[in-house]
Amino acid sequence: MIASLAFACNNPKNADEAKTGDAQKAAASSGAVYEIKPDSEVDWRGVKPTGEHIGTVVVSDGQVKVADGTVSSGSITIDLNSIVNHDLEGDMNARLVGHLKSEDFFYTEQYPTAQFDIVSIREFSGSAAEGDVQPTHEVTGNLTMRGETKSITFPAAIHVSENQVHVGTNEFSIDRTLWGVNFKSKKIFAELKDDFINDMINLKFDVTFTAE
Repeated sequence: MIASLAFACNNPKNADEAKTGDAQKAAASSGAVYEIKPDSEVDWRGVKPTGEHIGTVVVSDGQVKVADGTVSSGSITIDLNSIVNHDLEGDMNARLVGHLKSEDFFYTEQYPTAQFDIVSIREFSGSAAEGDVQPTHEVTGNLTMRGETKSITFPAAIHVSENQVHVGTNEFSIDRTLWGVNFKSKKIFAELKDDFINDMINLKFDVTFTAE
């Protein structure tokens, strides 16, 4: 299954912004272990006023623990050096991928992975952004990129069966500058005028974990 990632100049489908705060400590947990399906990927889409780019990046590791039919903890690791682009060819493709790996964006030489660690999960109440997924839970976890860790909270649909756990979301957004991804941020560089990329990253998860 796929998780989607978009650097956007706007927020498609009026994506709700995740609650963001300082990193939190996760409580110790136990339970049955479910491993993420092999070859899982994150889809990404980068949008700017003059167009967009799309591609994928590999989820290299991940698991959740389930106790009494409920997810109690979990994490995924994303291999940022695996990032590829699908809409360009030849030298243009190589230049774009190289730029995404550079210090302007993910700085993979220094920070080759990103990680999300679940801190807590509670039943969802309230309304969510328009989309196909009806949230069942509110997930809080620590997201680490470029050496910065912040907690984010977002609604998700989590379905647990004997053999698998499925986690899906509607699109939600986070402010990339909180993790030091400042390239062409109008908030950081006011002189950019119309030559900017919006600070918000839009995310959408659709991932499956299977019982060991």
